[in-house]
Amino acid sequence: MKILWATDFSRCATDAGRVASELARLTSGTVEVAHVLAPRTTDLLALAADAGLMDEEAARSTEARLAGEARMLQDAGVKATAWMGQGDVATTVLARAVESGAQLIVMGGKGRTALGQLMLGSGADRIVRRGGLPVLVVPKGVTTLSPAGAPLRVLAALDGRPGASAVVSFMKTLRLQSACDVTFLRLYWPPEECRRLGLQGPRDFLAPLPEVVEDLRRRLKEQVGALPGDPPELAVEAAWGEPAARLLDVARERKASLVVLGAETRHGWGMVAHVPVADHVARGASDLPVLFVPSSPEARRQVAVPVLRTILVGTDLTPSGDRAVPFGYALLAGRGGVVELCHVHERALANPPYAYEATQGKLSAAARAELEGRLRALIPPDAEAQGIATHVTVIDGGKPGTALAQAAERLWADALVIGARGRGPVIRALLGSASDDVLLHGRPVFVVPWRAD
Repeated sequence: MKILWATDFSRCATDAGRVASELARLTSGTVEVAHVLAPRTTDLLALAADAGLMDEEAARSTEARLAGEARMLQDAGVKATAWMGQGDVATTVLARAVESGAQLIVMGGKGRTALGQLMLGSGADRIVRRGGLPVLVVPKGVTTLSPAGAPLRVLAALDGRPGASAVVSFMKTLRLQSACDVTFLRLYWPPEECRRLGLQGPRDFLAPLPEVVEDLRRRLKEQVGALPGDPPELAVEAAWGEPAARLLDVARERKASLVVLGAETRHGWGMVAHVPVADHVARGASDLPVLFVPSSPEARRQVAVPVLRTILVGTDLTPSGDRAVPFGYALLAGRGGVVELCHVHERALANPPYAYEATQGKLSAAARAELEGRLRALIPPDAEAQGIATHVTVIDGGKPGTALAQAAERLWADALVIGARGRGPVIRALLGSASDDVLLHGRPVFVVPWRAD
């Protein structure tokens, strides 16, 4: 791995250099020691009578210190070079990293207070936000990633968003270059996940929620895919309060020596109004190096053709709802897949539904069986021959649109198909529409309009 170590010759930067050297040895890589003469330094020198002479003297002194740092790395068995630039620190470091083909930037963390970061910013913060390269921020006093002979232990946090794929890609690269123990972590907030999955009945939030953990572990496994070497550990943990604090607690509990997470790129007012989790992690990781991986512009621009494997078809068992059913099967024609054929028995649930169980209006076993039979009667006769399996589900309770969207989460549906009744604008404004509700939940939705014929 080609590493650029940005140093200002402070104690904190020197500690970061030791970590950069260790990473280079672990990955059979190289280190370039870089220092930037900031504009304010040259402005002050210009005030002196012998400004030109002092400029040259400062440059020679800096070059000598950089050469000394490079020799120390070489004596430790690392291929190292030195480079000096001039200008804005963040801009110049990033430009040099791109020019030199660096795969990672290593910097020391200053430990500035939250107010100081807000008012003044920091070199590391600006490099993380502006750059398209991974940046490792090393806290003061941390000089090694792992004890001698022990494998590198990495905790990589994922949040389920597409941008997190950059973290997975970096971990694959690291695994190819060095053996390390990797744990991928997904944190969740229990009430939010209960709402997402539409879980009903009382839950003990102090204990792991099996339905939530199983669902998120499956999503985590799909997001990570295959990694070189031994299979990584997948951890799903509940988080109460500040997610960053819980993330760091898990890292310490698992004795991780490095935390990896996606870099967030909000600027200006966006940072003030929504302080990123990554910022909280950086401020709280006084004893842990944190590696920030940005989502690359190329990855964001890539648009893959989606593959539909599971289609959720919702019907209220009226002619307009039943009309949507064949179109759900049509989406899988020629490829096969699974159709989740659903009906929502609308009734009031507890508020929130996971607090206690509301039994008023609950379906009897006979009524549920009757509804399931009506759903099975809608299955096209040639569905099985086309390789399309059908699962029938009756959802007892809730608003149809919300209940179908929650079922899509539980059943891992790639898309939803639902019929539209064609209500007038006044009735829709007063009563709402199941198709409108489903459209608000973020999955592709196919709405089949009603025709009397």
